Amino acid sequence: MEIHDLQPARWGTCDETEILVFIGLIAKNDYSIPNLAMDTRRLRLFVILAEELHFGRAAKRAGVAQSVLSVHIKRLEDELGVELFARTKRDVRLTPVGYHFLFEARAILDRIEQGRRVASALARGKQHVLRVAMTTVAMLGPAPALIGRFRDAHPQIEIELRELGTVDQESALGAGDIDAGFLHPPLDRSDVTVVPMAPSKFFALQRKGKSAAPGSRSWKDIVRQPFVFYGRRRAPRLYDAFISSANAIGITPEITAEAPSFLSAASAASAGIGTALLPVELRSRVPHNTQTIDVPDCPLDLKNGMAYRTDHTTPALDWLVAFVDRSNPSAYP
Repeated sequence: MEIHDLQPARWGTCDETEILVFIGLIAKNDYSIPNLAMDTRRLRLFVILAEELHFGRAAKRAGVAQSVLSVHIKRLEDELGVELFARTKRDVRLTPVGYHFLFEARAILDRIEQGRRVASALARGKQHVLRVAMTTVAMLGPAPALIGRFRDAHPQIEIELRELGTVDQESALGAGDIDAGFLHPPLDRSDVTVVPMAPSKFFALQRKGKSAAPGSRSWKDIVRQPFVFYGRRRAPRLYDAFISSANAIGITPEITAEAPSFLSAASAASAGIGTALLPVELRSRVPHNTQTIDVPDCPLDLKNGMAYRTDHTTPALDWLVAFVDRSNPSAYP
């Protein structure tokens, strides 16, 4: 790698070697790379101000004087040749350029922090680092225990865990931000392979005192209830399957609200907004004022699997894939 390959436009996709080179240059105050005068402190101050949109609060949160914050932001804007903030006596707002740069700045800082963690793991004697994401449901299922057994079998591998939804994991896999993800297929990307795992069954959740009593009910009885379901943008295949399965028995489901996640659907059910359909992993996490209802003939299930980039070149990931495939873990009953 040539040092001059480290152009700002590529910071979000730098590999660990490039990030470590970048960190070393920043540590030595070596800004010989073209257009690389900004340092991480300046980027962090920009992100804090973008989140607070108030110089006083941002300066307090950053632990610097307000005048110091202003100088750093002005220098950053001068280096970029753009205005990142629109300032008036009454407020501070991100400009359109500033709004888009915020995503880039966060990505740069995340990659630098990731590089630091990699360097730290290697310094502790680890030979490999795997970045693994899990959905909320996966975190409550067999995946954490599976990863624990993998770590016991491969102590030379450092595992970095994070929580991400399926849509975000698919994007992160494409961008190279994670190595593997426990999520809910099918996926849209053709360059991602999924190791299938046992699917999760669903149960229904209602606020106590609603029309259906606790116990067991048929799918036809349940689907007649007003529903809190998941937005089609976040779970298009599950949404379509729900509508189709209801239509197949002559029912047009009444969706009273859309929920962005399973946990938010549970909260909506506890408020009496409608019935929620939840995977069994969440059964022990439902609000106290709700009742769970088994639906033995529910035609839906939640697909589970571990996804990874097909074109990866990471030996440790090959070991993880083989371990998961060999274990073939089952979802909770």
